[in-house]
Amino acid sequence: MSLIENIKQSLGPKAQTLGVRLFVTREDGITIYDSIQNKTTNSVSALVSGLWQASEALMALVHPQEKVLDYRLGFDNSSNGLMLFPFTLSGKKYFLGCIYQDSINPAQLKYQLNLTKQNLEKNFVPEKLGHTPTLVRQGYLFSDITDAEMDRLFALGGI
Repeated sequence: MSLIENIKQSLGPKAQTLGVRLFVTREDGITIYDSIQNKTTNSVSALVSGLWQASEALMALVHPQEKVLDYRLGFDNSSNGLMLFPFTLSGKKYFLGCIYQDSINPAQLKYQLNLTKQNLEKNFVPEKLGHTPTLVRQGYLFSDITDAEMDRLFALGGI
C-alpha cells in the first residue's frame, strides 16, 4: 500500500470523528490528502505551502537559529480557524492541516492534531510500509567514454 493510501486510511476516520477538514500537503503545495475533495483542494494546498514559507522567512528575522518544525501555525479565534503542523517523512517536509468551524474545544483539537502528526511521523516510514530505501548507484554508466566524445555529444551539431 502506498503512502497516500495509508494516509487516507488513517486520516479519513479521524476527520469524521473530529468533525473538521483535514489535509496533508507537500512543501511544494501538492495535495497528498484532503478529507473534503472539492474545487478548493488544490488552492488550499498551494496557499498553505506559501503561508508556511512566508512564516519561515519571518521567523528567520526573529530567531535565525530556531528549528521551525518545532512550531505550529494557527490562524484562529475561539471557535473557528486553521492550524498547520509541519512534519517530515523520509527527509521530506509535509504539513498536516486542519480547518475547523464551531469547535467547542479548540485546545483539545490542537492536542488531537499534534498526536496525529506524531503518529504520521512514527508510523509512515518506508521501512514500516514495506519499501526498501533506494540504493545509491556506485560507479558510472559509461566508464569508457572519453572527454572528446562528451564534447561532441553536447556540441551544437550533435554527434
